[in-house]
Amino acid sequence: MAKLNEDMWTELFLMNRGPLVDEIEHIIARLTEYRDAIANNDAQRLHDLLKEGRELKELSNNS
Repeated sequence: MAKLNEDMWTELFLMNRGPLVDEIEHIIARLTEYRDAIANNDAQRLHDLLKEGRELKELSNNS
């Protein structure tokens, strides 16, 4: 079983707090979009989000 070195990760997270906070905010925003589409039973919005995710993944795989 792998062990987490909380001392190392705490230091790394805090050393990179600006970019890390920005990335976490981006993830939260995207998850909120999914949550809202699902909560509002918005099939078209959910479809569009899923399609966008697939297309982005395909682009990154082809790079």
